Amino acid sequence: MNSDRHPLSPSGDLGGISSDNPVRRSALVFSLWDGIFANVMLALTETFGIAAAVFLKAPAIAIAMLGSLPLLLSSIGQLLLPFVTDPGNGRKRYVLRGVLLQSIFLFCTAMSGFLPPPLRIWSYVLLFAFYGFFGNVVSGFWIAWMGDLVPQEIRGRHFAWRNRIFSITQLVCALIAGLIARRYSTLTAHWLVFAGMFIAAGIARTLSVLMMHRQYEPPVPVVQEHGKLLEVFSHTKPFLFYSVAAALVQGTVAIAGPFFNVYYIRNLHFDYFALSCATAATVLGTIIALPFWGKFADTFGNRTVIIITVLLIATVPLPYIASTRPWHIWVLNFYTGCCWSGYNLSNFNYLLLAAGKKNTEHHISFAVAITGICVFCCSMLGGFLATRLPIIFTCRLHSLFLLSSVMRFLIFGLFIVRYPKYETTLHTTLEVFHQIPGYRVGIGMLRNSFRAFRAK
Repeated sequence: MNSDRHPLSPSGDLGGISSDNPVRRSALVFSLWDGIFANVMLALTETFGIAAAVFLKAPAIAIAMLGSLPLLLSSIGQLLLPFVTDPGNGRKRYVLRGVLLQSIFLFCTAMSGFLPPPLRIWSYVLLFAFYGFFGNVVSGFWIAWMGDLVPQEIRGRHFAWRNRIFSITQLVCALIAGLIARRYSTLTAHWLVFAGMFIAAGIARTLSVLMMHRQYEPPVPVVQEHGKLLEVFSHTKPFLFYSVAAALVQGTVAIAGPFFNVYYIRNLHFDYFALSCATAATVLGTIIALPFWGKFADTFGNRTVIIITVLLIATVPLPYIASTRPWHIWVLNFYTGCCWSGYNLSNFNYLLLAAGKKNTEHHISFAVAITGICVFCCSMLGGFLATRLPIIFTCRLHSLFLLSSVMRFLIFGLFIVRYPKYETTLHTTLEVFHQIPGYRVGIGMLRNSFRAFRAK
């Protein structure tokens, strides 16, 4: 081999990357299997996480915490992690510890339902929160690890190839899990059903850890000195405006987001197969609409896509008020996936541009922390209001959906239409989005823009 050639240079056939280097090929194969097992875990936890809480008769405030507490803890953790770790010793060690703890907490979550009634609800919430936390908090190290493994000029093609495989994995796994549990609903199920799903998710994550352990980590480049946290406040006002506005978008969604699955189970009496199909429909909508939004953003800009999709997202809760049949929900969830795919695509690229080139990691961490705090506070507000709002149409959750929609329109009119413009200097928006190794691989903070349980 030519000594002047980069050992990870692209020229071949493994997702667009050359397979002539055995070290690189082995690392990418193990990474692919890691992602497949991680998406099996995601399909199970995202489908049955809230369903398990409903089965345990968790109060509304506890259900709200399921989607927001992991995000809050992870936001703070990601903000502080650079000050207490040394990536110069390798990122792999931190990632392995994080995902191993994630699998352990999944097994513990499976056991929580067997505790006495006064303990099991809050034990389940806390254990599930720690499961999400340990997966999220090391996502930055994992992204940097993959970024060093895959050359920049081929990342778009390679991660697009990976993401298609991972999306299909999630679809198939969610549907299979739904078929297995098709005989059960909240009224007929017992905790063994959920324990089996969480144990299967824990086993999948453990296999993911084993694949990661065998994966090659390139030498860590010279670590840049981190800027001081307070320097973010001296950054441009447009960045601060964007950070607050993006956080408010996610916050208004989080008011009602965790309660859509509650609505399907308690009010529409979905069995677990219908619930799995609802999850699969959202993923399918994301897959189908993403190429369209990528081309649209390349032509008209990320800001335009954000404005259009936030307006569409504001309309999302309204049809659920009148929908009562499973196939209605599946269609609406497909529409939800289409809307969010465009927002997530352009919002990530816009965030990179708004953060600038100096202390980018800190600026992004600041935006993530703002979002985490906002989502947590709004989720708690939603949990408080879910049992106190007046009944409209047939239930109080309809009032919550309507409130969330009105607040989304309000944020759209006050903030989103005033977004500053940035010039795109990267290759294509779609390629940039596919450069996120964490997309469809973990619950990661930037994955799908901080959605909480398939935010609606």
